[in-house]
Amino acid sequence: MTLNEQFASLILMTLMGVWIGASFSIYQRFVHPPRRHRWILLLTDPLFWMIQAVLLFSFLLPVNQGQLRLYLILGAALGFSFYKVFIEKFFMHILDGIITVVVRIWRFFAKTVYHLFLYPLYFLLKLTYILCRMTVRIVLKFLFFLLILPMKILRGIFRMILPEKWLINIKKRTVQIEQRIMKWVSFLTGRR
Repeated sequence: MTLNEQFASLILMTLMGVWIGASFSIYQRFVHPPRRHRWILLLTDPLFWMIQAVLLFSFLLPVNQGQLRLYLILGAALGFSFYKVFIEKFFMHILDGIITVVVRIWRFFAKTVYHLFLYPLYFLLKLTYILCRMTVRIVLKFLFFLLILPMKILRGIFRMILPEKWLINIKKRTVQIEQRIMKWVSFLTGRR
């Protein structure tokens, strides 16, 4: 391995140390389970470090055929330390700003979709439901009127023709039928 390859490998590993520091800060910012769900870290921590190792070796492979030497590990540690001391506060401030902007944009789009699409759709569905219910009530009242009208006409005719004793029995029977019909109409219209 030539001196240029070694120097390029050292710079690459220093930059990878900075990258590992930044990605670790992002990881810690987003993965913070509550105490009772700490077992999640048993899955996410090894996964994070495996991904970082694969990235490190995938960048190291074209530069020096993936040879890992002590000075390269020290270069990665130097890059990580450099990130922690000089860059972390600034980077976290920028990251928090980006997160805030993304959250505000997301909320804006969510409210826009709600107010432009979902609320009018809900209003139209509610209006359709109310109109259908009114239509059903009107139709049922009309049908009820058509059912009661012949009974009233027949009752008038029976009063003229039949004796008083029979009329009392027919009246009781008619009231029972009217009550059953009213019960069905109230059941169908939703009124109790």
